[in-house]
Amino acid sequence: MPIVFPFDPDIARASTIPARLYHDPVYLELEMERVFAHTWQLVGRTDQVATHGQFFTADVGPNSIVVLRDGEQLRAFYNVCLHRAGPVASGCGKRNTLQCRYHGWTYALDGSLQRTPGMEGTTQFRPDEMRLVPVAVTTWGPLVFVNLDGKAPPLTEVLEDLPARVAPFHCERMQYVTTRSWEIACNWKVYVDNYLEGYHVPVVHPGLNKELDMERYRVEPHRWFSIQHAPLRPVHGGHAERRYDPAATDVPEAVYAWLFPNTMLNVYLGQMQTNVVIPLGPDRCRVVFDWYADNPPADAATDPTWVKLMAFSAEVQDEDIGICEVVQRNLRSRVYDRGRYSAEHETGVHHFHSLLHEAMT
Repeated sequence: MPIVFPFDPDIARASTIPARLYHDPVYLELEMERVFAHTWQLVGRTDQVATHGQFFTADVGPNSIVVLRDGEQLRAFYNVCLHRAGPVASGCGKRNTLQCRYHGWTYALDGSLQRTPGMEGTTQFRPDEMRLVPVAVTTWGPLVFVNLDGKAPPLTEVLEDLPARVAPFHCERMQYVTTRSWEIACNWKVYVDNYLEGYHVPVVHPGLNKELDMERYRVEPHRWFSIQHAPLRPVHGGHAERRYDPAATDVPEAVYAWLFPNTMLNVYLGQMQTNVVIPLGPDRCRVVFDWYADNPPADAATDPTWVKLMAFSAEVQDEDIGICEVVQRNLRSRVYDRGRYSAEHETGVHHFHSLLHEAMT
């Protein structure tokens, strides 16, 4: 089976990537090393590491990471003790040291090894040479990103002018509201493909289609991200059937930004929703949604506005899950290998596949 696959940069001529990339475990292993280990990954929130000693753990592919606050310094390390690969942290919390749950080796918050019980008789053992291995970490607004590649460009360079583009929404000052997650029976790329085009909205999302002016929908590709511009439909007459009122904001547009390979930022009407697609296997992924707001409710579960918002989001998500799981099954069909792109509607998908091809081959 060839690992390299052809890709045409001209969307008008191009065929989609081969079906085997969506279900062959060999490709997922390659993606873990060639894609996820070299890109900025959204792993948490700044409020989780706001004070000294606060930490949380996260996974980037098969790699466990711990992010922590050490005084004024935000740090991240591989969550791996250098003795026998035990974990030095689990979940989230607040500590003054990190201690391996296997044999009790203890590390300071700067990663230096402080205590090694039972190692007194070991010759040529130098604790100062066994620091936790650091990982690049940075923030944008309330979000925390890590990158396993020591030579990766800074996040600010990857984002280009995206922060300025969404500045009217004041994302940087938004506060966390709530989290929901779904486990979906599809390859992570099926979900990303679906996110990156509005072509399916009129058919799959009738409720969302009422809100967005798909006649003016467009995709703007950049080097490492793309922006989907989706203006809200004007309101004519009553508001009873509309969930979003464009007159209620100075920015009557929803901005859907995708950061290669698996992070989405949905920004609209004083709210931001982050979606992270986490591969769990060749035919399974988890999608984690975090909501942020300018004026967060005391309790999103009981606030009437947020109850409606979350219900509508779940409605759209259920529609996406349904079609993505059917597509995943059909990608194994003996009659399908490669399709064709709509040159008008699927520039975002083509852009994603171009970056995937670049990283993989």
